[in-house]
Amino acid sequence: MTQLIAAICENGSKVITVSDRMVSTGDMTLAFEHPRIKAIPVSSKAIVLTAGTVHEPDLLSQAKEDAKGKEKLLDIAEVLKEVYQKNREKRIVDEVLRPLAGLKSFSEWHAKQNNLHDSLVMQLNDGVASYNLGLTLILAGMDERGHIIRIENPGTYSSYDTMTFCCVGMGDRHADNVFAWYRYSDTFALTEALYIAFEAKKRAEMAGGVGRSTDAIIIDKQGLNQVSQDTIEAMEKIYNERETRSDRAGFESKITNLNVQTTHMES
Repeated sequence: MTQLIAAICENGSKVITVSDRMVSTGDMTLAFEHPRIKAIPVSSKAIVLTAGTVHEPDLLSQAKEDAKGKEKLLDIAEVLKEVYQKNREKRIVDEVLRPLAGLKSFSEWHAKQNNLHDSLVMQLNDGVASYNLGLTLILAGMDERGHIIRIENPGTYSSYDTMTFCCVGMGDRHADNVFAWYRYSDTFALTEALYIAFEAKKRAEMAGGVGRSTDAIIIDKQGLNQVSQDTIEAMEKIYNERETRSDRAGFESKITNLNVQTTHMES
């Protein structure tokens, strides 16, 4: 229950992210807007956004520790992938192998499976293969240029640099359609890209399960910058005005001349 959006703009010299603050428990019995922002810095010029249940903080803390000194986004993605896989393996042991067969590790599972009943082996194999950590990450940041990388179950990553945007969450179809409608590419100016990402998040709210609070981050070669709530409110006003009109094509001066105020984020 969330919505994450990332987009590359200014010919690859900037990356923006927009997200809500909705979190939920693993069984989806509880969902609420968290007071903390979802963008977690993993380097001086990269953040991770999380979509999934509330069990990921340890994973991200470990990834941030392991990524120290790494500036290339692909190197950071490799770290996230490995930490993701290890976390998933640990949960498989705790939730599948140990309860069903008393096995305490994958190595024990491989060593003993020939001595187990065939039906149990099949049950364990199915449990391992189908286990979903329930977590998707967006890594967004800069090295020589902007990058967007998506990490998801079972611990693989995909680059969205060619697509130039990525939407993850309950309302991703609504959000994707906004970028498609504007024929988005990384040539868009910062203010236009920021507004499009904001509009995509607002559209995603129609799907339900997407929080109303909005956070936006701008990443450039100088680092991480959080967009002020005054700017978020200004975009909300523009969005509401455009929604009342039949024609919202193009970008009027309110968007192109948007005063984007930010504060620097420490990594």
